Amino acid sequence: MLEATDFYPNDTMLQIVLWIEAVLYLGLGTSQIFDDFFEKPKNWMSLGGRVNGWIRLQYKLGHKMHAGLCFVLGFTALNGALEGVVSRFELELIFISFACIMPVTWATSLPGRLAVVLTLVRPEFWFQIVMFGFFSYLVRPEILVLCVVFNLWGVVVYILHTRKRYFVPYTYETLRSDIIRADGDEAEVGQLDKMAGYSPEEPARNSG
Repeated sequence: MLEATDFYPNDTMLQIVLWIEAVLYLGLGTSQIFDDFFEKPKNWMSLGGRVNGWIRLQYKLGHKMHAGLCFVLGFTALNGALEGVVSRFELELIFISFACIMPVTWATSLPGRLAVVLTLVRPEFWFQIVMFGFFSYLVRPEILVLCVVFNLWGVVVYILHTRKRYFVPYTYETLRSDIIRADGDEAEVGQLDKMAGYSPEEPARNSG
């Protein structure tokens, strides 16, 4: 474990991880911070024939919070990549950042094989595995425990809350119906149908 004032010289693995994180998260965070004049309201933001300002504002709040977290994560990674060394705090901040993102992934898992597909395409899922597998010995044990607790909380919420209160019954057909009802266009779910292995003619058995 690194001491508070120690620096860890980046090895090849960490340098690659930091650069990928920097490009991905700093790019995403920056674009989302400055997309105010380009963002278009979603169909589901409309009520009574017009865009509901409160719904749109609530969506924007979450969108900008996500942007902020991504920017901080990307900025931390970029600093470490450019310096060639990282402090214990920088590593712990990266660990905690992924631990704040992943519970959202677990808690909002969708029915059927979408839960697996959409988890595997999330870069933070793989980054967290890499960080735990190669660099966990550099950070304080209590930070690792906190990361595990955050992840487990997401799983608990999924099992005891999401599965019981969303998309009842918890199947892809219910999810698909809700998306169409919200967006008003069946074409919106075309890509999701492919990932779920769903055919409107032969509905897949996609219970969660």
